[in-house]
Amino acid sequence: MAETSRYDLFLEISQNLNKTECSDLRTYVGSKRLLPARDLQDMDPQQIFVKLEHRGKLMKGDLSLLVDLMTKINRDDFAKEAKKIAAQEEKALKLQNKSDSTDEELQDSPAKRSTPPRRSPKAGAETSSTDYDEDKIGGSTAGRGGGVVAGKRTGVSSKRRATGSEGAAAEPGGSGNETAKSAKRRRKSGSSSKPVVLMINDEYGTRKGGISTIHRGMAFLLASKGAKVYSTVLEATQEDRKDAEDDGVELILPEVEDDDTAPNLKWLSRQHRTYYPNLPTEVDFILGHVNITSRAAKKIKEERLPEAKLVQVTHVIPEDVGHYKSDARVLTIGDESDSILEDLKHADVIFSVGPLLYDYYKSQTRQLKPHFEFLPEPSDIFSRAEMTYVDTETKVVLSIGRVKGVERLKGYDLAARSMGIVIDYLPHTKWRGRGVTAEDFPESKAIIQGNMEKGKFNFTPLKYGTQEDLSKDMQQAHVVLMPSRAEPFGLVGLEAIAAGVPVLISHKSGLAWFLRSQDLDFDRLIVEIEDDDEEASKTLAKRIIKILKDGNREFQAARRLKEKLLVSRYWEASHRQFLEAFGL
Repeated sequence: MAETSRYDLFLEISQNLNKTECSDLRTYVGSKRLLPARDLQDMDPQQIFVKLEHRGKLMKGDLSLLVDLMTKINRDDFAKEAKKIAAQEEKALKLQNKSDSTDEELQDSPAKRSTPPRRSPKAGAETSSTDYDEDKIGGSTAGRGGGVVAGKRTGVSSKRRATGSEGAAAEPGGSGNETAKSAKRRRKSGSSSKPVVLMINDEYGTRKGGISTIHRGMAFLLASKGAKVYSTVLEATQEDRKDAEDDGVELILPEVEDDDTAPNLKWLSRQHRTYYPNLPTEVDFILGHVNITSRAAKKIKEERLPEAKLVQVTHVIPEDVGHYKSDARVLTIGDESDSILEDLKHADVIFSVGPLLYDYYKSQTRQLKPHFEFLPEPSDIFSRAEMTYVDTETKVVLSIGRVKGVERLKGYDLAARSMGIVIDYLPHTKWRGRGVTAEDFPESKAIIQGNMEKGKFNFTPLKYGTQEDLSKDMQQAHVVLMPSRAEPFGLVGLEAIAAGVPVLISHKSGLAWFLRSQDLDFDRLIVEIEDDDEEASKTLAKRIIKILKDGNREFQAARRLKEKLLVSRYWEASHRQFLEAFGL
C-alpha cells in the first residue's frame, strides 16, 4: 500500500475540519504571524498548509508546525498522522544524502575521470521558422503596464551575450541530457517526489485575461500539489511578483540592457540563450501555450533540455478566428495552422481548453499524442462575489476585451449597433468596455462610432485591469456581453456566470458548447449570432433590453445558474487528469 504523502494529508484535513476548527486554525496561524491575516479568511486549510510550505515553515522531514497546529485545535488524529509522514520524509532524505555521496564518489573515481567530459549542446544558427505574432486572445504584449521593478533592469554585458548566444558557456548546469538524468535520479532516490515544471509565458497575472489567466491557474494548481514551478515572463510588476509569490511560483525574468528593444516573444524563442541564460537546470516538464509560446517551449526543450517532457496547451483555432481579422491574416491561416501542428507533433502531452478546442485538435492530431480536455475553474474572486440588484433608471452594459484589430472577431461592431438600439429605447443606459489601452483609444473610439447606426452615445473605455477590477466592474453591471463571432472558449463569460451577473454569450463560442453539455438551463445565456450583421445586432439588442427591463428576475436566474455551475465542480475531473500527466 502506497504511503500517504503530506499533500494527501493536507487535503484530508481540509475536507474533515468543521467550521469551528477551520476558524481556530486561521486564528492560530494569524496570531503567530505565519501568514498575512488579510489573506487567511479566504483560504481553506489545504491552501494554508501549501502557503506555509512555500514560505519554508513546513520543510521536508519537519512537520512540527503542523503537529502543533493540529494539537491546538484538538485534532490529535491528524497530529499523529503528520508525525508519521514527517518520519517517512526524514528517512527518504537520509537515503538521498547517501545516494548523493555515492554519486560524488563515482564522479571522482579514476574510471569516471578517464571518460571525456560531455559538452553542452552548442546552439545552432537561429532559424527563420515562423514565430507566432503577439496578437493573442486578450491582447498583445505591446503597451503592457509596469516593467521590471520600477524600471530597473538587470545588466548583461555584451561579452556575456556573445558567449551565451554561442551556447556552451551560457549553460552553467551542463547539457540538458545530464540535467534531466539528475532530475530522474533525484526522484528515484526518494528525496523528493516533486516534479520540476518550467512554464513558458510572456506574463504572469490576470490583467490580459484569457491565456495568461489560465497559465496562472495551471501554475497555482501544480504548485499547490507540490510541484516546483518556474514561469518565464518578459516583464513583471511588483503586483505580478506578489501574485507569483502567493501562488508558490518562481518567476524568471530576462537579463537585459538599457539599449535593448522592447520586450518581445523572440526573446523566448529565437534568443532564449541570450535573454534567459539561467533557466533551471533540472527540469522534468516544459509547458507552452499555443500559439503564444508553444514554439519557444519546443525550442528550449530541443536546444537545452532534450529529455524534459513537452506539454502544449491549445487556445486558438486559426481557421475560426483568422477570418475575422485582416485580409493579410486570412492569407496566413494555413501557415499558422501548419506551425501549430508542427509544435504539437513534438509534444509528449496535449491539453485543449474546453470542448471546442479539444474536438478540433483531436481531429487535427488524430490522437497521435495523449490529448486531454482542460476546463478552467473560475477564480474565487468571482465565485465569492456578491451581486445585488438595485432597480434604477441607470443601466450598465459591460463588454470585456480590446477593440482595435479584433472588433469583428469579438463582436464589438455588433455590440455598437445593438447599443444604439438599446439606448434609443432606454436612454439612461451606459456602455463600458474593459481592456482598451490609452494608445489604442483613438482608433477604438473611431471603430465604435463607425458602427453606430442610431444616434450618438458615449462609450466609456476602461484600461486593462486585474481580476479584482473586473469583479468590481461586474458588480456594477446589469449585463455582460460576449457576442464573439468566433471564440475558442470564452473565459470571461465563465467568470461572469460564476460571479452571478446576467451574461449573453455567442452560440459560436466554445463556452456555449460547454454550457449546453452541462444543462439546458444554461441556454438562457446563449444568443444566436447570425451571419447577417443587421439581424444579429437586432437579436442582441432585444436580448439586452429584456434583461435590463426585467432586472430583478434576471439577477435571480443568474444567481441560480451560478450555484448550479459551482456545485457541479465540473473542473475536477480535468484537473485530476492534468495533475496525473505531471506525476502528481
